[in-house]
This record gives sequence, C-alpha cells and structure tokens, in this order.
Amino acid sequence: MTLIRAAVCHEPNSDLTIEEIELASPELDEVRVTVDACAICHSDITYIDGGWAIEYPVVLGHEISGKVAEIGPHTETELNVGDPVVVSLIRTCGLCLACERGHDVACTGKLRLHETSPIRTKAGEKITHGLNAAGFAEEIVVHISQCVPVPEDLPSTFAALLGCGVMTGLGSVFNTAKVGPDDVTVVVGCGGVGLAAIQGAKISGAKFVIAVDPLENKRHLALQFGATHALDPTEDLEKMIQSINDGRLADFTFVTTAAPEAVSMSMKLLAPMGSLVLVGMPEDGIMSEFDPGLIAARNQQILGSKMGTSRPHFDIPSKVKLWTEGKLNLEKMVSSVYALDEINEAIQEMRSGSTIRAVVCPNSTKKDPK
Repeated sequence: MTLIRAAVCHEPNSDLTIEEIELASPELDEVRVTVDACAICHSDITYIDGGWAIEYPVVLGHEISGKVAEIGPHTETELNVGDPVVVSLIRTCGLCLACERGHDVACTGKLRLHETSPIRTKAGEKITHGLNAAGFAEEIVVHISQCVPVPEDLPSTFAALLGCGVMTGLGSVFNTAKVGPDDVTVVVGCGGVGLAAIQGAKISGAKFVIAVDPLENKRHLALQFGATHALDPTEDLEKMIQSINDGRLADFTFVTTAAPEAVSMSMKLLAPMGSLVLVGMPEDGIMSEFDPGLIAARNQQILGSKMGTSRPHFDIPSKVKLWTEGKLNLEKMVSSVYALDEINEAIQEMRSGSTIRAVVCPNSTKKDPK
C-alpha cells in the first residue's frame, strides 16, 4: 500500500479535492505507473457533472502517459520498470470472443480490477477507479493490457492524448468508417476528438474535409489542422456542402460532439450510401429520432464508434509513427499544462470551449501556460 495525492470527486457538480489516498500494490497482470501527464477529456467532465451514473467518491482521468514503476508478481510482460507508456481505459482479457476477434473495445472478460478498486481513502473506504484508470493522481495501478510502450522522445503531454482523444478521433476515421481517397467527410464538433478526426480524414486522402462548429475559434483551428472548409451550423449546411461537392452531400459525417441536436442535423448531410459515425457520447437518457424508411431507401448506415474501434497495442504505435513522420500534429492540441493542485482551473478551461486539451501533470508543482 502506497500513499499518493489524487484529485477526488465526492459528489456531482462539485470541485475536485486534492487528498492523500491509499493505492494498493499491483497483483498478477497488473502494473503501477507513475503519472507524468493526464489530459482532461469531456467524458471526465460528464461524470463530474453527474451526466453518467457512477459511484462516488471517484478519481477520474483516463488520457494518461507515465512510466512503469512496479510490475505485479508473476506477470509476463516485455515491459520493464522505467519504461514510458501510454495508458488506455481499454482493458482486455485476451480470452473472450470479442478479444479473439480483435474487438478490444468490446471485451466481456472480468478481471480483478473490474471487481476490486485499487484505491481507498486513508480510512480504508473504497474510492471508485474511474474509467479503469483514475489518472488524476500521482500514481495508478492498471491491468497490463492497458499499457502501451512509447518512445522516450515522445513528450509526455503529447503521449497522454494518444490514450483517448487522438486515438478515438483518428480511429473513427481509420477503423470505424475506413475513409478512403476521394471520400467527402464532414466532422461536426471541433474539440480534441474532432480535430483528431479532421487530421485522420486528411491523412486518409479525403477529397473534402468539412468542419462544422458554432465557435469561430474552433472553425479557425479546424482549418489549421487540415479541414478544407469550416462552416457555421446556423448556416444552410446542406446547400453549402452541395455547393462545395458538385451538388452532392457527404459520404461520411462524424459527430464528435455530445450535443444531441448535432445527431439529427448530421443525418441530413449524408448522400445516398453515406454513413453517420457517432463518436461523441451524450449524457444518459438522450434520445434522437430518425426516419428508418428514408435511411433504408438511401442505403445509409449509422455506425457507433467507441474509442474509435481501436486496438491500443496496434493503434497507439501507428499514431506515434504518424507523429514521427510529421503527419500528425500533437503539439498544437496541447493548449495548456497544469499542476494537480490546479485541476479545477484546468476543468473550467475545458468547459469554456476556448481550449483543445488541458493537461494535468500530477507530479509537477508548476503550471506551464504553453
């Protein structure tokens, strides 16, 4: 058992509190990781706001980079203490049908950490291991399948983004939709996941990459990250896309925002044979309506894309390669860097919509304004 500092959420719609908590030692097929950086994802904020059900108190944070500090006894792994890793929330047993098929995000196996949280209060009370990771802390214990080695020259703040946001955005394009050359893509929502999807569409050779966002600064960013056009959703989007694409609508529309109105709007932007890719995850209970007859008549599809349908041990190295080749911009996606004590300030910055990703460095005591 180790004492660590962590940002704990005790109830919805409240600030996180910095506390000393107890972290259990890793067991078989588990590792302890010292957290170098943890980016704040809107999924973390949805839990903080009570939009999804979770047991409190909880430590959140799941876009993580760090270094292996301890390997559980009898664990067979190529990792060594000191190795830099990206930690994903995707945990795999390697034995279930989904794992056999390579569908990591759909693993149904039950591992020890699914049943037992490795974190407790100093009084011994359970703290929920949020999103399989609890990365808003100095150290974490996770399953070995969640750790992917990365090069030492990859900055930790960049690496953290690969754990969720960048992997999800690019994965939705590469894995879920399989966008190819000359496809016309629309990306609705230009936050971190949306900007990653825009980069993915550009890398895939899409004919047009059309970004849609109500915020002017986000539309400007979209153009910097590879969008060919950036549109305001208050405009006549169908007409504008048709004017861009010789009278035709889009082959793929990626909804990377959780705004419910974006889903029904995005369906209208698809050409016959087009696919709507749902990437952003709304709060519990949010519903959308579609005309199934029209979808069938147009041979259209609706595709869910949890974590970009990713396999972290393949997808993270492939994204590192894109970064190494200069095809993937990670630096501009890190808007600001905070110490753990400043995490509530970082969360407020993410809420404001003025930033792409705020990153918390739990073992640093100094804010870096970037």
